[in-house]
Amino acid sequence: MKMQTSEYMNQKIENKLTELPETMLITLWAKAIETGRPDALLHDEKAVEILRRIDYDFTKFRKAKFSQVGCCIRAALIDREARDFLSRHPDAVVVQLGAGIDARYERLNYPAVTHWYDLDLPEAIDLRRKFLPETERNTFIASSLFDEEWMEQVQSHRKPVLILIEGVLMYFEPEQVRAFFDKVCSRFDEATIVFDMLVFAAVGHSRQHDSLRSMSDKVEFKWSLLETKDMETWNNRIRLEREHYMSNHHRGRYPFIARMLYKIPYFFRRFNQRVVVLHITNPKK
Repeated sequence: MKMQTSEYMNQKIENKLTELPETMLITLWAKAIETGRPDALLHDEKAVEILRRIDYDFTKFRKAKFSQVGCCIRAALIDREARDFLSRHPDAVVVQLGAGIDARYERLNYPAVTHWYDLDLPEAIDLRRKFLPETERNTFIASSLFDEEWMEQVQSHRKPVLILIEGVLMYFEPEQVRAFFDKVCSRFDEATIVFDMLVFAAVGHSRQHDSLRSMSDKVEFKWSLLETKDMETWNNRIRLEREHYMSNHHRGRYPFIARMLYKIPYFFRRFNQRVVVLHITNPKK
């Protein structure tokens, strides 16, 4: 049995991801690298295991130190918001959109929720299933986040809903993002959505990004807002609960020059990534 387990752990899985789905490998690498640090912003042993088993040249990211830290701050903040929500709603239904091979369910110690769904495109879910097992409480959905079937499935539980979106929305056109939120408002009586907002100044500049520039030039940053609160004008059911500017949570890991620049209000607002918490209000209340 030990021999079989060792052979399984050493078996390399071919990467067939390209273009947008391939970007999930950046966050995998970032979390795996972080886990080995004594001052780690988060620990993700599953990311370390998966990284070792994927046949992919991760050395292309070795100079992407800024985005490596950023990915981990982002993930840690979303984890924190998820824990907080589940402490108040232990019977919740959680759906992670664009889940890729992220092990958040495992990282949060397998919360005993009503159900946890991980959704992504079929090619991403195919890869996910090679590393992460489905359970009675945690199942995968091979679908686009723009499809409505998953919304019906989540809503059918009639429980508090938490929607998590990490490293996804920035790759879609503004009208697509707005249409997505309108659809969520029309399908859910009430829901909490936690997502990251791209650095506003980065829209249209993925070739300058320290990790994305090593990937396909078909992957571009397309959406962000300078003022998150503008989303409330999209639909009268959207309420901004809070947002976390990531430069406030780097714990000394950002370069000195960046820390100095973030003291300038203009730079702080335009060159800062955020983790946002929105609430979709119940129209009957």
